[in-house]
Amino acid sequence: MNDLNHELWYVTRGYDGALFMFHEERWREVVRTLETLETPSGLHPRLHDLRRFILGSVAVVKSDNHNRFSIPAPLRQYAGIERDAVILGLGDHLELWSARGWTAFQESQAENFKRAAEELFRSPRAGVGLPKEGLES
Repeated sequence: MNDLNHELWYVTRGYDGALFMFHEERWREVVRTLETLETPSGLHPRLHDLRRFILGSVAVVKSDNHNRFSIPAPLRQYAGIERDAVILGLGDHLELWSARGWTAFQESQAENFKRAAEELFRSPRAGVGLPKEGLES
């Protein structure tokens, strides 16, 4: 994301009470994907709901000379952002959380993070050289 314009962002509702922020090129990919998804029955209700959720709430924001930007009130309300916020860089997009929401999410997911890491990083090559009994709980 180094060569990208970081002045213009597409902000929309995300998962778990966060907001997703995309630069223009990535946003266009998201829109293209959502518009081209096909279902056997044409307009599938779940796909339509997902389009409403993501596309229906998007706002375009531009940073000022101090790299600050103003998030519209409906999106701030969705994310519970009153004052302090946390921005996470997740590769192809940013997530914007209320500071309180991010802390609560981390606390509620602590055990799930461990299990997810174990499942994701388990492979035939993972753990080579480590005794098997040391990996089991």
